Parts: sequence; structure tokens; C-alpha cells
Amino acid sequence: MSSSAYSSDSNNNPRPQAGPPPYGGKPKSKKKKKTLPPQETINKIWKRFSARKFSKATMLLPFAANEHSNDFSKKHHQPSIPERTNLLVSEDFERAVQECRSRVKKLVKECRRVNMRYRDPDFDIDWDLKWEKGYCLNGLGGSKFEVDVRAFNRITSNVPKAVKRVHEIFEEPTFLKDKILPADVKQGSIGDCWLLAGLTALANMEVGIRRICVEYDRKIGVYGFVFHRDGEWIISVIDDKLYLKSPDWDSPSVQRHLLEQTDREDVEKEYRKTYQTGSQALFFAHCKDQNETWLPLLEKAYAKAHGDYAALNYGWIGEGVEDLTGGVTTELLTSDILDTDEFWNNEILKVNKEFLFGCSTGLLDGGNPWGKGKRGNWEGAWSDGSKEFTPEAQKELNHQFGNDSVFWISYQDLLRKYQHFDRTRLFMDSPDWRITQKWISVEVPWKAEFEQKFRIVLKKESPVVLVLSQLDDRYFDGLQGQYSFRLQFRLHEVDSPGEQDYIVRSHGNYLMERSVVTELKSLPAGTYSVFIMVVADRDLTQSTIEEVIKEQCKQKVDNDKLAQVGTSYDIAHSKGAVHMESRVAARKAHDKLKARESRIATRKKNWEKRHLSRHIVRKQEKKNREKRERKEAEDVADEHEEEEKPKDKAIQTEDAKEVRFEKEDKAIQTEDPNAVSEQISTSELPASKENDKGVQTENVAHTYADSQGTPETPKSSSIANSPRQSVRIHTYASGPPPPPQTAYTHHSRKASMSQRNYPRAPQPHQYVITSDGESSASPISEFDDMYSDDDPTLKPRPINTGGAPSGTSKPRTSNSDDEDETEPWNAVCIVGFRVYSKDEGLEVKIFEEGNHEEAVDVIDEGSEADVEDDAEKKQNMVGEGASETKDMKGEEPSLPIRSNEEEELVLVDGEKKALCLAGEDTPSNSKDAVESTTSTQKAMLLKDFEKDTPPSTT
Repeated sequence: MSSSAYSSDSNNNPRPQAGPPPYGGKPKSKKKKKTLPPQETINKIWKRFSARKFSKATMLLPFAANEHSNDFSKKHHQPSIPERTNLLVSEDFERAVQECRSRVKKLVKECRRVNMRYRDPDFDIDWDLKWEKGYCLNGLGGSKFEVDVRAFNRITSNVPKAVKRVHEIFEEPTFLKDKILPADVKQGSIGDCWLLAGLTALANMEVGIRRICVEYDRKIGVYGFVFHRDGEWIISVIDDKLYLKSPDWDSPSVQRHLLEQTDREDVEKEYRKTYQTGSQALFFAHCKDQNETWLPLLEKAYAKAHGDYAALNYGWIGEGVEDLTGGVTTELLTSDILDTDEFWNNEILKVNKEFLFGCSTGLLDGGNPWGKGKRGNWEGAWSDGSKEFTPEAQKELNHQFGNDSVFWISYQDLLRKYQHFDRTRLFMDSPDWRITQKWISVEVPWKAEFEQKFRIVLKKESPVVLVLSQLDDRYFDGLQGQYSFRLQFRLHEVDSPGEQDYIVRSHGNYLMERSVVTELKSLPAGTYSVFIMVVADRDLTQSTIEEVIKEQCKQKVDNDKLAQVGTSYDIAHSKGAVHMESRVAARKAHDKLKARESRIATRKKNWEKRHLSRHIVRKQEKKNREKRERKEAEDVADEHEEEEKPKDKAIQTEDAKEVRFEKEDKAIQTEDPNAVSEQISTSELPASKENDKGVQTENVAHTYADSQGTPETPKSSSIANSPRQSVRIHTYASGPPPPPQTAYTHHSRKASMSQRNYPRAPQPHQYVITSDGESSASPISEFDDMYSDDDPTLKPRPINTGGAPSGTSKPRTSNSDDEDETEPWNAVCIVGFRVYSKDEGLEVKIFEEGNHEEAVDVIDEGSEADVEDDAEKKQNMVGEGASETKDMKGEEPSLPIRSNEEEELVLVDGEKKALCLAGEDTPSNSKDAVESTTSTQKAMLLKDFEKDTPPSTT
């Protein structure tokens, strides 16, 4: 039973079994993965968490506008409005108004010239619906409105089904009546109540709506509006086409089917009058008056500015009021108000003059854009029909009962019922308010901290309103990316940057993330620092901008929607593009400067090593010369002693001419050290003459068979009468050297230093054998200084022990830890800082780390090297003789590096001659010595000096 049960389990859950090893091979052993210590593992995780260099796309469309084009919406990488500082708030508004009027009048003239009504080519909702594209309704990649034939035929589908002009919809169209009432605002089939609540607030002002409806021509059908976006006023010009709820008569519909069953003379005319006439026929927002048109046209202009109607689907009242008035909104919680009486006297009573207020379900005395039943209306004291509303009170307040969304409420009930307010400060009616703003890009780390980014210079005491805002991504909906941002800032005195030394902090918004604000009734003159903190949140369910562009361009066909949203994206990010490019340029200049300083440090260190090597060699030569002189003196003394001694009569010897080896050979030519070594016999070598200037030797391996203590008689050995030779023992880098025979192995040091034309590749190690009378002792302290391990300018080369080329790396596997499924953290936010004040001399400056340092001009790397080489040649010709004279006297030369106006290195004392290790060579031979000498050979030579011969004693 157990056996069958086991068999059954194994059949249900088959396990892969390892097959037999391949023929003639061994089974592969699983390589154990190396585990790092916990701290190193954590450090590695954080090192790979963020991108090494943060970046953000600022231009999505690859094409550029015509240089002669005046269309600001088609110019990339340039701010839409030229930077002007400390202007009156009304100046930028007047600029936008004048431009809007000029554009509308130009279109009117064009239309009259061709006898045509105006058709907006950039926002043609008629053809967009007929061709079932839906670009004017839906955002990029969105499908809020289903635009197809099946949706048009369904009576329950929430989608516009026809488009008509104003004169086709309204019997007696009127754009603006003499008096605009808040009750005129009615919401349509999209969730833009936040915008309509702002329009309700503006309707309470005398010129609120008329101020943004700048210029229009009802007969031509062209309307111009202005809105506030990212700190400046923009223009939106539209035609008079509007969406309708019901389809045209030619399209099949339930309404048409019902009318056809009735006994009417002109069924089509009756259909259009019933379902496609008046404000009630409009699909989106409309006025209460059946012939008033300002609301649907203003909503359309606002939708065009944002790209489509779907972009208006959600929002906050304060944001809508800001876009309509150019004001600054602060969120208030009634529980946070310190003095409610002061709030009533200084703010509530200044409504429609200095402030506008909005609350969760509407605005004060104008508050419910839904206007349907009792939704959002107040039903307590002072509501319609309440006992507090006596006929006298109703007459005094000029209030009419009805389902018009307008209600009254007491102050105490207001604070109790509505806990959240959006208070918008207005500047348009205050002629002395000025605005200054700067936009920058901020690299947002995962753990955000406060950083100083701006400075304010206030010339006189003034009230100030400080605003830190980010780009309004509603204008490029679908291209927001994965990151969302929250803003904070602090205001400090310039000399008090401590974390707790701030003057005021930004008032945190709870719902609106677009901006944060703080207000000061009075700020003394002085310089102030602004520290900001941007906190980023990442939503991995959202597509990155690159992924959206790739998906939209996959079919490689015309994509008008991508062009429209991409243009809006480019315009918005052009505010921070200039700052981003300047930061990249500064970063490159800084990196280039660091590289230049590193090159200078490396050259300086190399010169110091060469100079120390020259000093060591000269000191060694001095010791060798002194030893040779002592040896010669001893030999002369020995000769005199031999001459004075009487000859032994019993022993006859042949006259043998003593052969002496010339110790001071000026040059010994050797063959290529890589040539095959040949053994030479120990036969008698011809005696050399005293005036021989060179001895040519081969690179041989030689072993003496006799002892150095053999009597030097003419017959006992022929080596005694032969000159002392310098031989070279060749060892191979692939294996250990043969055992050294120190009793007999000597070689001339000068012969090794006089070699010419070494190859550039590293040579095998060679033991140098010096001749008698020379010493290889070197000052050990100078040797250590020359090859110190504390050199900061050099980096160790990676050791390749695997046999594979060092430039190749192991391919990553699917289970490799080095392969991240998620892209590294790379959050960049474009932020703007605006200051409203009444100081004509106020300045806002961008603060970057290192601003107090002087700018350094960085020379191009290639040109810099050429300048240095030319300067080196000129200075060598002048300074060579003087340096040689100083060095011969034993004086330490000064460092041969000086800085000229371009700050390049100039060699002034014959650095190439210093590289020549033969101290007595002529300057003509120095050049060849420099070309043939490498740092590896110098190191090996000094090491052999220390090993081969003990230090000499005086």
C-alpha cells in the first residue's frame, strides 16, 4: 500500500530528475552563490536603488516650429512668456488681454473676407465626433466617453450625440446678460462642479465673468478667453459649436421613432425644437436661462486649454478659482482658526473684494452648482422656508425662495457645518501688488530633505505672499508619469539657516497638491533664504512617459492627440528646461575641472618620481665613481709593490701582459632582450685596449666553473688574463628565476641604462650584474618615497583571474540579483517660486551650491594637451642648461610646474633630460634615453641596485 501511495503521489507531482552525465564527462557541480555580509548587502541595495544621474524628459515632440512663427504653443525649450521680474500683477493680465483681442479681431476680418463663420481647426468638435476619434472628449489613452455608432444609438449611453452651432441651438442667443446671477450656473454630464463652483463665486463679482471673457463676435462665432496657468495668463480662442444630448434627425433614435408615430406636419422641425433647442439640449454645462450662452462657451474654452473635456472631470474649488482669477488659494480648517471674530472681520467681510471663499459643497451665498433637489443645500436656520426668514428679512436680503441652489446660513452654523474652506486671495483689484517668480528643476531623492533653493532680497518693508507650486499636470493628462509630488518650504533669515530658526513655514494643503502658500502681513527689508522640500510618491501601476510615447507611436501613423498633449507638455516643461540644461552644463564643467585637476596631480606626481629617480641615480653614480677611484688607487699601489719586490729565481714565468678592463665604458650595445639566449665558451677573450669606447655583448646566460680564488698564473687559467666581463642573466616572467650565483654574477650597470629603443610592452625581469669597482647600493628611504602606496592619483588595475577578457562581463541570468525588475528611483520635479509684494525693488534669485565660488574656465582637454606640449618644447630649450648646472652642483631644483593664464602645466627645466638616467650623457643623447626608458624598467633597475651589491663604505 505504501508503495502504491508513494507512486501515486509521485505521479501527481512529478519532480525533474537529473539525467546521467554526458559521455566522457563529469556531472556539473552547482556553484555555491557567494553571500555578502549584511551591511554590504544593504549598502548594495541602496546603491542600486536610485539612478546615478536623475533626468527628466522636457521635450517629447521631435520637430521644431518655424523660426518665423509667432505661435508660442509651438516653440519648444523656450518659456512661453519671456522672463520679466517684479511686474505689476495687472501687467501680465493686460498683455494677455491685448493679445487675445488682437487674435480675435484678426480672425473676424479673415472670416468676413471669405464670408464664412469661424471653424476652430485645433478643436473642431464637429468632425472629431463624426469621424469617431473623440480627441476633444477623451484624454491621451483614455476612454471616458465611448465614441462609436453603437453608443450613439443607445439612449442610455452617456456620450454627446450631435454638434450644432449657437445660432442653430438657441432661438435668441445672448452671450452675457446685464446682470449675471450665481443661480444661472448649471452642471452638465461631467464632474466639473469644482470649476462651476468657482464660476458661481465669480458671478457674485461685478466684473468677475466679464474679465475673462475678453473679446467675441457672435455673428462670426468666435470667442476669446483668458485663464491663469502656472503663474501666467494664457489665451483660448474657440468657435461656437457645442455638444448636444440628442442625435441629429438623420440618425436613428428613440426620440425620432416616437415623434414619427404622432400626427405632425413637420416631424423633423418638431424634433429639432423639442430635443435640440435651448440650454436644456446641451450635453455639458449650461445656463439656467434658455438663451444664455456664456457658460457652455467658457467651459469649452477651458476644456480646449486643457486638451479635452475629460481633463475637467475632477478638481478642487480653490484650483478653479485660481485659474479664473489669478489669485492664490489657501486651505483652511475651521478647527484651526485661532480667533473666529478676526476671521469674520478681516476676511469674511472682505469677500468679493480681497477674498473668495469656497467650501465642500458650495460657496457662500452662491454655493451649489448642482442645483438639483436638496443636494448640497442648507436646510437649517435661515434656509428657504425656515421660520427665521420673515417677509421683512426676505425683502431686506433680496432673496427669493426656490430650487436655485442659493441659500443663506448663519456664521456659527457655517463654521459648524463646513469644516474645510478654500480661501483665495485676489490681486487684480489691488493696483500696487507685484509678482516675481523663478522656475527650477529639483532632483527628488527617496528620502526628501529641506534644501536651500531661492533667496529673496527685499528692499523695503512690505506684505508678502509666498507661493511654491509645481506644474499643473491637468494640461498634459496622460503624460504625468509614475511620480506625484508634495511641496513644503520654510523662510529663513540669510544668516540663520538652522532647522528651527525659520521665520514662517508654508501652510500645508490637505487636498490641493499643486501649490503651498504662506502670507505675512509685513516683512522687514533684508535678504532671506527659502528652503524647500519636495516629497515624491511613486505609483508603479501608472505607465512611464517613455512607455506612453512608445505605445502611441507603435503603429507609426498620424496621432493628433499625442501631438496636442505633447505640445502642452513641452510648453509646461520649458519653464524648467533652461535650468536643467544649465545644471547639466555646470555638472559637465565640474567633472571636466575635476578631471583636469586629476591630470595635473598625476603629472606632478610623475615628475616628482622622475626627479627622485634622477637624484637616486646621481647619488648612486657618485658612490660608484668614488669606489672606482679607490680601486684604481689600490691597484696602482699594488703595482708599485710588485715592482719593488725581487723576482724569484727558482720559478721562471713567461711575461704576460696584464690586461685591464676598461671600467668606464661610455656605451654598451646589447641585442633585443627578448632574443634567444646563447651560451658562450670560457675560452680566452682578447684583451681590450684602454681607449676602447664600446664593447658589444650578447644577451647570454653564463655560468663560471672555477672559483674566484684560483691563483692568477698564466698557465693555470686563461681567465685570469681575460678582462672582467659584464654578463646578463635572463629570467622569464612565466616562472621563477634560476638560483642567483652572487659570487660570480656581475654586470655593468651602465650597460643596462644605455639600451635604446625598448618596446612599449613590459619586459621580463632582468638581473643586472655590475663589474668590479661599482656599487648598486641605493638610499632605501628615497626608494620608498618614490614607490609609496599613498599615491592618491593612481588606481589599481583590476586583476583578471578568470581567463576571460577584462572588458567582458558575465551575462545576467533571470535569477540574478543584479537584474532589477523595477527601474531605479528617478524623480525630477519642476517647481516655481512666486513672491507677491508691494516692493518695487524686490529680487528673487536661484540659489545653487557653490554660487559663492568663482567660476573657473575649463579648457578643452585636447587643446590643453597641445598647449602643454608646445610650452614644454619651448621651455626645455631655455631651461635645460640652467637646470643642468644647478643639478651638477648638487642643489635641489625647484618644482618645474608653473601656472600661466590658461592654467596649463609648463615644464621649464628640461624634464625630458631628467628622465635620462645616465648622468654623464650629452644632451643630444637625452632625447633617445627618454623615449626608450619606461617606468617599469626604472623600478626594476632600482630594485636590482638594492639586491645585487651591498652598500659601499668609505
